[in-house]
Amino acid sequence: MIKPDKNLSLIFAFVATLAAILIFRASQDDSRIKALNVFRAPLKIISGAYYALQDVSNFSEIRNENRVLKDSIKNLEMEVLRLQEARLENERLRKLLDFREEKTRKFVPALVIARDPSELTHTIIIDKGKKDKIVKDMLVISGGGLVGRVRETGWSISRVLLITDYDSAFSAMVERTRDSGAVKGVMREGLVMKYLELDCDVQKGDKVVTSGLSGVFEKGVLIGDVVSVEKDPGGLYLNAKIRPEVDIMKLEEVLVMR
Repeated sequence: MIKPDKNLSLIFAFVATLAAILIFRASQDDSRIKALNVFRAPLKIISGAYYALQDVSNFSEIRNENRVLKDSIKNLEMEVLRLQEARLENERLRKLLDFREEKTRKFVPALVIARDPSELTHTIIIDKGKKDKIVKDMLVISGGGLVGRVRETGWSISRVLLITDYDSAFSAMVERTRDSGAVKGVMREGLVMKYLELDCDVQKGDKVVTSGLSGVFEKGVLIGDVVSVEKDPGGLYLNAKIRPEVDIMKLEEVLVMR
């Protein structure tokens, strides 16, 4: 960018000042004051214009600095998001690792690579299959909670039926009271535990775990918490609504129990 000619402003100021001095010397006192008053305004304008031109000359540099600062802020924001995502992933993997260390069984870590987009079933696809010795009906967990079981396998992928699917049903028990029942998936509404005795002491907040009676899942795997208890419409037993321990709709990593 071509900078304004600073010398031009200086010439204007010099000429105006010289003219004021000559008139000042050639005039009487009153005339001198009047002459100075006449030149005061032009001198102010010329002086102000000089500094304004200086500011204009610096505008491009300031704008460039502002753009650099904005770019730096965007880069920092992206880095913060990346680190936050890494932290969340680390927390999820730590939970999987802690659960793995508590059990004597072998586990195969897997990534969720797809889910049923139709919402007609609650299933996911994982990136492990027959080549990883995954077979049908193997248990799948995440973060210490039950996810579902392997429904079918391919060479390098498998489909997992989630516990919230309508086709999912298995035996369970309330950890505190040892009352048994059958847990069934109700899709987005979560889970319901049926066939609890009318006189049982199951309460909101109780933990529900697999009982191992049906042979589908081994005993003692955490399913979720009791949200509410109410009588079945027929009045013969109680039903308990359960919130799954695992957020089924946000699964990213799982463990397949072999």
